[in-house]
Amino acid sequence: MIKTNHKIEFYPEKCVGCGLCYKACFVDIIRWDAEARKPLFLYVNDCEHCFYCEAVCNKDAIKVIPDYKSERLFQSFERYN
Repeated sequence: MIKTNHKIEFYPEKCVGCGLCYKACFVDIIRWDAEARKPLFLYVNDCEHCFYCEAVCNKDAIKVIPDYKSERLFQSFERYN
């Protein structure tokens, strides 16, 4: 299992319930709470950090914060030396 500290900050007071973030998430991190008309951010550690959800949100209700120190995002070029 890969250890990460990825975060997605969500500001529900800014959210208008348009659902664009939910539709933009191609890895199914964002689910939709139809009753509350708000996104649910599940499985954040599986986020690919494409920033689509943040980009489509007209109200700045989402902020994607990748963990660049995580094993998943860490690159090593030692094998090419």
